[in-house]
Amino acid sequence: MRKISQRQWALLLLIVIAAVGWAFFTYKSSFLIYWLIGIAIGFTFYRSGLCFASACSDIVFFRDFRMFRAALTLLLISFVGFYFVQLQAHLHDKPIPGYIFPVGMHTAVGGLLFGVGMILAGGCVCGTLQRLGEGFLLFWLVLFSIIGGSILGAYHFSWWRKHFISLKPVFLPDIFGWFLGGAIGLAVLLTVYGLTYVVEKRKFTAKRGGTCGGKETQSARRCVSNTTVKNPKGFCQTKQRGRSHSGD
Repeated sequence: MRKISQRQWALLLLIVIAAVGWAFFTYKSSFLIYWLIGIAIGFTFYRSGLCFASACSDIVFFRDFRMFRAALTLLLISFVGFYFVQLQAHLHDKPIPGYIFPVGMHTAVGGLLFGVGMILAGGCVCGTLQRLGEGFLLFWLVLFSIIGGSILGAYHFSWWRKHFISLKPVFLPDIFGWFLGGAIGLAVLLTVYGLTYVVEKRKFTAKRGGTCGGKETQSARRCVSNTTVKNPKGFCQTKQRGRSHSGD
């Protein structure tokens, strides 16, 4: 039996996407826009490899802040977009879109459960969908577990609301006004973004530099990977993307 090539699979996938898009369009034209936006978001996530699990774990395991900064960039773009959507609703005396909940112990418990779960599973929701698209069948189990956990969370959310969610939500525009509230939120995100470079430089520059036989060399100063070790001859050897170089 002849094996189907990747080009044929891609053509089949395009046909399926077009057929589903046409079905959405005939049912309701706005659904086609949602379908195309969803495909664009999925393609962006796949090509970027963005994963919130990696954004947190890479800092601890690999001393790499790049994925964390990518997640912050996503939050910055979302913050600006939602800010103008909510501001537009406020200026036209319409209800403010979005669900605003208070921060409390339930937030810490939920974050802990989510963090442990996504590290054990090997990815967050975005990462799970990416792995499924790449053909990793094991992540079907992860996906069904995410769905099951979401159903359980929605089922007993009223219990959490009754016993733990007692504080009022904090909405910065109600306290500081729309301009200052938006500026404060944006400043916090930009500050965290800048601090990643400061921490990365102070904590890991020395480990990335290295010395060769007690003497720093030009080659050692060019070490930019996460791992710098000495080989048996005492030379500085830096591993980066499958390659290595030795100091002189």
